[in-house]
Amino acid sequence: MFDPSTKPRVFGLPPGADFAADLVTGLTARADDLSRTVIYVNTMRMQRRIRQLFDAGPPRLLPQVRLLTDLSFEATQAGIPIPVSPLRRRLELSHLVAPLLEHDDRFAPRAALYDVTDSLAKLMEEMHGEGVLPDAIMDLDVSDQSGHWKNALTFLNILRPFFDADEQPPDQQARLRLVAEALATKWQTEPPDHPVIVAGSTGSRGAAQVFMRAVARLPQGALVLPGFDFDMPAPVWNALSDPMTSQDHPQYRYHSLLTALDLSPPDVPTWHDTRVDVDRNKLISLSLRPAPVTHQWRSDGPKLGNLIPTTQALTLVEADTPRAEAEAIALRLRQAAADNQTAALITPDRILTRQVAAALDRWDIEPDDSAGTPLPLTASGRILRHMADAMGQTMTAEALLVMLKHPLTHSGGDRGYHLLRTRALELRLRRHGPPFVTAADIADWADTRVDTDPAGIAWAAWLGDILTRAAQAQSAELSDQLTQHITLTERLTAGPNQDGAGRLWDEKEGREARAACDTIARDADAGGLLSVADYTALFNSVLNDGTVRDRDTGHPGILIWGTLEARVGGADLVILGGMNDGVWPEAPSPDPWLNREMRKKAGLLLPERNIGLSAHDYQQAIGATEVWVTRAKRTADAETVPSRWVNRLLNLLDGLPDQNGPAALMAMRERGDYWLAQADIINKPDQDVDRAKRPSPRPPIAARPTEISVTQVKHLVRDPYAIYARKVLRLNKLDPLQPSAEAPLRGVIYHKILELFVQEGLDATTPSALTRLNAIAREQLELQCPWPTVRLQWLARMELIAPLFLEQEAIRQSRGTVTAIEAWGETLVGLTGVKLTCKADRIDSTPTHEALIYDYKTGAIPSKEQQKQFDKQLLLEAAMLTRGAFAKVGAMPVADAAFLGINKDMKTVPAPLEDTPPDQVWDEFGTLLHKWQQRSRGYTARMAMFTTKDISDFDHLARFGEWDISDTPVPEDLT
Repeated sequence: MFDPSTKPRVFGLPPGADFAADLVTGLTARADDLSRTVIYVNTMRMQRRIRQLFDAGPPRLLPQVRLLTDLSFEATQAGIPIPVSPLRRRLELSHLVAPLLEHDDRFAPRAALYDVTDSLAKLMEEMHGEGVLPDAIMDLDVSDQSGHWKNALTFLNILRPFFDADEQPPDQQARLRLVAEALATKWQTEPPDHPVIVAGSTGSRGAAQVFMRAVARLPQGALVLPGFDFDMPAPVWNALSDPMTSQDHPQYRYHSLLTALDLSPPDVPTWHDTRVDVDRNKLISLSLRPAPVTHQWRSDGPKLGNLIPTTQALTLVEADTPRAEAEAIALRLRQAAADNQTAALITPDRILTRQVAAALDRWDIEPDDSAGTPLPLTASGRILRHMADAMGQTMTAEALLVMLKHPLTHSGGDRGYHLLRTRALELRLRRHGPPFVTAADIADWADTRVDTDPAGIAWAAWLGDILTRAAQAQSAELSDQLTQHITLTERLTAGPNQDGAGRLWDEKEGREARAACDTIARDADAGGLLSVADYTALFNSVLNDGTVRDRDTGHPGILIWGTLEARVGGADLVILGGMNDGVWPEAPSPDPWLNREMRKKAGLLLPERNIGLSAHDYQQAIGATEVWVTRAKRTADAETVPSRWVNRLLNLLDGLPDQNGPAALMAMRERGDYWLAQADIINKPDQDVDRAKRPSPRPPIAARPTEISVTQVKHLVRDPYAIYARKVLRLNKLDPLQPSAEAPLRGVIYHKILELFVQEGLDATTPSALTRLNAIAREQLELQCPWPTVRLQWLARMELIAPLFLEQEAIRQSRGTVTAIEAWGETLVGLTGVKLTCKADRIDSTPTHEALIYDYKTGAIPSKEQQKQFDKQLLLEAAMLTRGAFAKVGAMPVADAAFLGINKDMKTVPAPLEDTPPDQVWDEFGTLLHKWQQRSRGYTARMAMFTTKDISDFDHLARFGEWDISDTPVPEDLT
């Protein structure tokens, strides 16, 4: 295939070339029989594309196309043990890391065991790949021996045994380097008699570069480099020699590779004549020159000529928001699909890709996403995660319903009755709780429905058994933990009285989930004894490594690629999305072990390596036939900064007025603005829709409420629409799924504490009263507050206010005796036909047989003026009591009524009985209800809210916001 050469054989293809297609064209031009040719590529997508190009014909004998990483499993090299699996290595490391974290958690908490283990494993793999031994790190001259470095050395020391081949088998990176070195040695005397080509790799990893150097020196070996910059001047090339200043340059890896091969850029010919935009490549090459030589923009910029035609195929989209960016990209991709163009969105921003995919769904276009779907986000992955999280825990109502509503739950049988029972159970849990659900709670609920749903007993038993077994999970061997986890999940997905696992393991996502579980099972003997929390963390980390990709579901011409796949080429339109700093390039991950200088001294990769690789991917992609560069000017949090490479290009263009650079830049922006405007038009309604008017519905008299409670009267005055929604439409705010430790619950518990204390009738002046009050508080908080931290806080608050309460209670006891607690009252109001109801917190009786009404308030207490005008709860209770509405008490005159504040201030606010006596209140209330029984009276929304910031449960129904309180209500007669 190749002519003899005294130098290593290295070829290149310029940025913008269709690398896979040009590679195949160059191969077929050099030889007809490729059956003995072996090609090593760096990604599976490159491998697939090359095979697709050969499959397109004509018929011929095909080469072998392998992955570089497959060298880790090369079996022809005797004496090199097979590689240990990554999971086994991490499990082995975790046994060494755990005692260190338990002994001293200053470096990291015990909960971070697998995070620390994973970080150590990645460092070890890098050391193996780069050929760095532990001594190179341990012997570093760190003059300032900080405490952090001393702690880090403790962990780094545990890596030593894994570099001894006699003690531990190699991991995949170690074996890759061992195989590469063995082949390099072997080929010096026994070179293969067939062509060997490495294509598409930059040699950024030490082990890969060892192999590439060996291949380049073979008699029939060659390297084909993607995105090689043939326009870089020699002085700029030579300036890339310092890794500390040059690793972030896109061509640095090639400089390192060619230097190791004793070659220079003139020694790198083009693999195949290809059509690329030479002028644009020169522009991009100049913009990417290292910072120390960017002064050359002034001297070399004028040589670029007229920049308008050079940038004719470049579009710059600078959207105001990420959503606008995604919608413009989606619109252009839709146009590409209509024009039968192949279009690729290249970005590391997975949020952007999901937004674009969602926008494309408008036209029923599903892009072919090379990243696939993360396994934890698939149906099978989610249900396995839910069950792992439930093990060893008492399940919350929210977590339980998430599992019950999962599409795979009960998939082994008819899901109809399962969903009906799930919805009924949800309503029960929302209304009555408890926040943490047990099998007994499920059984009790099923018993209440036995008459209407007798089969629900078996369903509840099935669910209760799963909850109980999951909650009882304890520390066990990894294999036993996995078995129990899978058994519980399969039982959940199968349903009661069903064998198998439902659809848990069906389809590709199910097979991938099964493979992840098999991976754990294979190496479970290395796991040892694990707590439930450790098992959950381990399982989730293994699941996170999985991806599900279905090549047959996506549109063949609308592609989403990662940045590495920019080297594959083959798209008519390339969109570089999310071009903001921190996204492209991504910010380097923090290294808990070694800083930048220490990495350089040890011979490890610098953080700038990834930036340089991203820069190379950018340079390769922006050379395509038609290119979009898109970014959002701000996110939801703050303004963004353009990617450093985009910034360089914009500054270069803006600084070359004689070459029409500013005009070219303006044209790029105008093309982008056109598509942003088109995308914005799509989101605008076809016609104007009138805003809703302020509602004031007038239902028939027969449909109006016939019962109202004293606590609802204030809504009748302030927000009648809320009464209409609740009493006429019979709509109620849905109770929260998960009870929260907030003020309303605290009020309920405090009410119960005081109710029980007052019922016992203890003398508030005795020392035992305080002891008993605090004891009741502890009992009720233990019973009704399942959150330990909140329970202690509320108990401390109750103990703080208890002495003040008893002081005031002593005064109340001196005035009267308790007659009724939580007393129910009801009575008809005049001739209106409306029943007024009430539950009085407490009614005392004085020696003169007069009533004292008390209502406990843990929240805000209405003032006297508010009680006169709006909040007439106590005033109406007094009026009801004088009319004998409370059966337990009978008719009594009312001497006093007051709200008792149960808080740190313990404020008491009396009802203004003197200003508005019960008879007056009753007459006024009767008049009010009489008016509401007239057809002309509408239930106006937000008629007299206390403040404009007050929120009603029915504001969304009234479409508040389309109107405001200054708008005139619009009555509407209802039938």
